[in-house]
Amino acid sequence: MEKITAEIKKVIKLLDDQMEIPNYQRPYRWTEDNVRLLLEDITHSWKEGKSSYRIGSVILNSKDTKLNIVDGQQRITTILLILNCLGSDVGSVLRDSLQYNHQDSINSIIRNNSFIESWLQENIGNDTNSFEKYILEYCEFVEIKVSDLSEAFQMFDSQNGRGKELEAYNLLKAYHIRAMESNTFEEKIACDKTWESAARYQSNKESKQVSDLLRQLINEQLYRTRLWSRKETASEFSKKEIKEFKGITVSKNHPIDFPHQNKALLQYVMQHYLNSLGITVNGVKSRFKQSSPEKISPFALLNQNIVNGKDFFVYTETYVEMYKRLFHSEYDDMKEFKTFLQTNCKYSGSHRDGDQYLYELYKSLIMLMFDKFGEEGVEKYHKILYLLVYRLRLEKEYVRYPTVAKYPSQNKIFHIIENAKNYSDLIEIEKMAYERVVCTKDVDVIIRYFQEQKVPLTSGDEKKVDSTKYSFV
Repeated sequence: MEKITAEIKKVIKLLDDQMEIPNYQRPYRWTEDNVRLLLEDITHSWKEGKSSYRIGSVILNSKDTKLNIVDGQQRITTILLILNCLGSDVGSVLRDSLQYNHQDSINSIIRNNSFIESWLQENIGNDTNSFEKYILEYCEFVEIKVSDLSEAFQMFDSQNGRGKELEAYNLLKAYHIRAMESNTFEEKIACDKTWESAARYQSNKESKQVSDLLRQLINEQLYRTRLWSRKETASEFSKKEIKEFKGITVSKNHPIDFPHQNKALLQYVMQHYLNSLGITVNGVKSRFKQSSPEKISPFALLNQNIVNGKDFFVYTETYVEMYKRLFHSEYDDMKEFKTFLQTNCKYSGSHRDGDQYLYELYKSLIMLMFDKFGEEGVEKYHKILYLLVYRLRLEKEYVRYPTVAKYPSQNKIFHIIENAKNYSDLIEIEKMAYERVVCTKDVDVIIRYFQEQKVPLTSGDEKKVDSTKYSFV
């Protein structure tokens, strides 16, 4: 056979191949979330009557009469489980021949099989025959056959490289452009350009220094803030969590699924109705005191329900622009706050990992406060929020990532701000900010600032904190 061949194969044809799982393969470990995402994507494509749905690629290495699965085991196994739960005979020979020798694989298969049965019963009902036919005849894989095993591994590495995981947010662009069925080609191009412009942002055109604002914003200030606002622990954003930014698709071919989505639909309808009439709503409050930047939608909310397609790009563009105006020096907005950032957050040693974790947490709080109460809210509360975040730098000898990931869910800071209707609802965070701090780390700038704000300080470690330098209570 040729060294490398590639062919697009419908599921029904792919499952005819004599495949096996080699000993070097990792166990089958897809979670219920992985399975749910695949089922939802196939179901949406089926309901919209699309002529095909690309599940992904599979890399096979020929060995005697069999084909070793180098990449694609997780997807193939899941498809076989779905077909089994649908009562299909297709793939039964392959299903019986595949050997899963690791206990993790067996546990995952049992768990996912039970989940799929429940999901199908709830979401497919009596349409199992139609759904089965769609999977077999309309869903497809890119089947790549490689005769040389070393080349197969090289191809696997290029598709699953460590760098790809870091760019999980980029999967969202393709997903939301696909959802723009009723939009023009020009609108899709405009959304793509806006997205790429933020991904390769030059704050200073002369310096040629490029930064990825989208990765920064989605991974930190959007994803983690949304979780913290729900009192959840917010760890790193990865491909497993992209469902956080998938919502409802509003189109004639894609009716909404549940009544709780009516709120997002109303938001979409009203926004587009007003735009079509060219109406400016009287009394709309700008977040800025002196201006209303065009790229910042006054109706966008950081924790809003996501509407797929163009509205998602409006959402991300709003917060990219907001981030730039809050934290980038080339903008004249909020100069006093930016001076505060430079003085109190860019201290000696602030390049360390723990200090960077705190800085990202602080920026996320500032963005949520700005989202809710605008420039005035940040002016009133940026010092309070600083005391709430940077007390960790004094209390902990080492600030670990898991500590910062859990901290906002433990004290509910984001939840309080998100649910506040006026400043009086923020009294609780003011009280927390002025609670006593037991210092085990000597960071001069932070200790002196806490003293200026009259926060009671106690030296918890005389060896690490020189109590003669400061006035401890």
